[in-house]
Amino acid sequence: MNSEYVVRLDGEPMRFEADVDPEQIGVKAARLAELAREGIRVPEGFVVTAAAYREFVHDAGLDPTIAQEIRRFRAGRDPVVAAAEIRSAFRDASMPAVVIDEILGAYQELGGDGTEVAVRCSPVTSADDVQDEFFLHLTTGDDVLAACRRCFASLYSTVAVGNREAEGIDHLKVVMPVTVQRMVRADLGGSGTARSENTFVRVRASWGLGEGADADQYSVHPGARPMIVRHRGAKVIKTVYAERRGTRTVPTTPAERAALVLTDEELQELAQWSVVADKHFRRPTTLDWAKDGRSGELCVVEVRPGAAPAVTISARGQSVLEPSAARHW
Repeated sequence: MNSEYVVRLDGEPMRFEADVDPEQIGVKAARLAELAREGIRVPEGFVVTAAAYREFVHDAGLDPTIAQEIRRFRAGRDPVVAAAEIRSAFRDASMPAVVIDEILGAYQELGGDGTEVAVRCSPVTSADDVQDEFFLHLTTGDDVLAACRRCFASLYSTVAVGNREAEGIDHLKVVMPVTVQRMVRADLGGSGTARSENTFVRVRASWGLGEGADADQYSVHPGARPMIVRHRGAKVIKTVYAERRGTRTVPTTPAERAALVLTDEELQELAQWSVVADKHFRRPTTLDWAKDGRSGELCVVEVRPGAAPAVTISARGQSVLEPSAARHW
């Protein structure tokens, strides 16, 4: 399904009829869509477009509420209170029937009720790329609709409002696309990053979600005769899913600590993807990837420009990441 309000986001290029427009689907989703067109595997799903956001705001008559609360904020009202009033109005508003139908139709294409999906924001501007809303392992159409409405509302977090004020951005002209993708059960498998460094690709891998400081590290030299250098990290803990938006940290098993997260074949696939991404975007990129513990498939879940921080191996089973930042999906 490709329409004004919903655009598919997966690795089937023939079904990608709409242009990859960051103004409509957000920067994060646009990067994934471009790599999907290059044959790189991304989680199957769809994007609720900027046009859907605008239709929702217009149909619910939210513009006057937004304008009023922004005026009150500029007149001295507590920004936390002003932003909360706007978000409350978003959450209480009804979504237009045409937008509901298209979102539910796209979710039905993924399998409908019982199909586990993740819903998250896909900001268009850097001012709105803050601690965005995300919802994990949702399994009903009603849950997906509610999560989309919450993502729309997140455009008016206190930080996002403050960022736009500082940059002189018109609050009534901003939009928030939303991605809905089949869940990648990285908590049952693994996740990490891949990035090119001159003639080789650096891959980091941990069990579960995010990337720990004691991850496995690999150097992969792609080509007709690939060469792989492996360093097994300690991997003493891992992050797994908890509630709909939560995660928790648990100890790894002795078997997980002793094993490498990735096979040689998987490393070669990630290295090839990294090379393709750098060539496509014409700049160094970092791929955030996840391995589904049920299907065993690797997917790229986010694309970030620029190189990741350097990693220094200090001792066997230990490493230092400068600085350290776990990334969850």
